[in-house]
Amino acid sequence: MWKWQIGPHAYSLKKYEYEIDADKIRYIHEQLTKAGADFMVPIEPYPDAFVIQQPWIESGKKVQFNQSEDRKKSLEVLHQLHATRNQVAWQKSGLFQEIDLNRKWAHRLEKWQQVEPFLIQKLGSSKTQRITKLAKDSLAQLKPIRRENVTLLHGDVVHHNFVRDHKNRMYIIDFDLACIGPAEVELILWSHRVLPHFDYDLDALIKEHPSLANIDWNYLLFPNELMREWLYATTLSDLQLQGFIPKLKKFTNNALKRMPQLWEDCDRLT
Repeated sequence: MWKWQIGPHAYSLKKYEYEIDADKIRYIHEQLTKAGADFMVPIEPYPDAFVIQQPWIESGKKVQFNQSEDRKKSLEVLHQLHATRNQVAWQKSGLFQEIDLNRKWAHRLEKWQQVEPFLIQKLGSSKTQRITKLAKDSLAQLKPIRRENVTLLHGDVVHHNFVRDHKNRMYIIDFDLACIGPAEVELILWSHRVLPHFDYDLDALIKEHPSLANIDWNYLLFPNELMREWLYATTLSDLQLQGFIPKLKKFTNNALKRMPQLWEDCDRLT
């Protein structure tokens, strides 16, 4: 992605390897616009079919999931996105894969076990095995999410994919990983992202976001964020790891400390 400055105007340019990927982004924006959605950054005409051009969002305030206002607004945007199933038959376009969260996480566990030597070296044998056991125990008890209300899912609800403009208006950007599936899947993944900011307190999360009360909380027992971050660490250079590992270890220690209570809370709530 590039930032392109023309006089006082700035644009983002993103070139895709395959034209069909750019077509998918254009289709998403076209259908969301027809549905009356106003939470995405518009696409502007560009002569190269492989390139997506959009206005550059200059923001004085970064979206952070440790801030209640940003959590509430980002979840509201996701609810609005998922509600477009009432106007758009996303599954009929043929452009999107349907997510299978259980299969995705089973594959993540396989990758985790493949890099065990690295994990044991950096994290230690005991904690590596503990996370492995948490993943296996969680997957063993998960019931497949019912394929009801299939809709468009953004696919990557990390905080930096929500941006605010100078008027404090929030947008969701980067639909590269968009897929289709039950809205509950994305609400689970968003909950995984924000739960550390509640110190893994489910009651506090539900109190702030009552709309999440009906999701299957057993899906929050899978150590998704821990495994994702440690697998990301395997892609870094030794120099990059020097700054990343201490922060990741602190994050890991806190998560593992809170996991027993999280399991108890899930049992109580379900």
